[in-house]
Amino acid sequence: MKYRSKKGQLPFVELNGEEIADSAIIVKELSQKFNHDLDAGLTTEQRNLAHATISMIENHLAWVVMWWRTKYPDQVLKGYKVNLQHALGTRIPNGVLNFFFRFAFGRKWFQGSKKVKAQGMGVHTPEEINQFGQEDLRVLKDMLADKPFFFGDEPTNLDVVVFAHLAQIYFIDKEVSYPLRDYMTEHCPNLVGLVNRMKERCFSDWEEICTTLDLNSHLPKPVEETKEEGKGKEEKETEKEKEPEDKDIEKEKADEKEKDKAKEKESEENKEKEGK
Repeated sequence: MKYRSKKGQLPFVELNGEEIADSAIIVKELSQKFNHDLDAGLTTEQRNLAHATISMIENHLAWVVMWWRTKYPDQVLKGYKVNLQHALGTRIPNGVLNFFFRFAFGRKWFQGSKKVKAQGMGVHTPEEINQFGQEDLRVLKDMLADKPFFFGDEPTNLDVVVFAHLAQIYFIDKEVSYPLRDYMTEHCPNLVGLVNRMKERCFSDWEEICTTLDLNSHLPKPVEETKEEGKGKEEKETEKEKEPEDKDIEKEKADEKEKDKAKEKESEENKEKEGK
């Protein structure tokens, strides 16, 4: 949460020192720079279908999810297991941060709520909004059918966008009540399968990312950092090696003390004998 682009957006990437923000622009820029178009094998009709479906997701389904977040900020913290202390990189206790998140950030959430209403989604009842989300999921479910990906055996941009949004619905803690997640799990098993396939294919370090919040856990660590870790390891090993030596020294000192005490006692006994 503390890392944002100069535009104030997430996600963003940095390539050769240049920031690229907004998902659509990121995909377009990287496709051109690396000469790799995920949609290269699609027909014009398929490209048009993908464009229309992505528009539905980003301009309709995304707002259903946004409505839920602005309506239930407490559920957001629990559902995504957000550790604000870790996420914000601060030592302030989580109890204080959670309080601050719910109330002091209330204005920010209120602004989000106003945006949802301005878009048109927020004027409806919760039942109607959930129904909108379910209808979008049904469309995606019918389009995917029994295929591994939307247009065959390999993922395209549509699969990437679908994963990005459905992961936010599906990977919510099951202890949190979320009607859209429950509907997807019960009625759209093929979408659940797609989300898990994309996760396994693209994020082998998923658990590490979620635990450490490391934005680049799949990349090798810098040499300096690795050296520091190695140095720390060597120091620990040296300390372990020193432990037996320290124990021996302590034992020798204890033995010497015992000998000194014995000598003192013997000396006192001799004095008593001489006195007698």
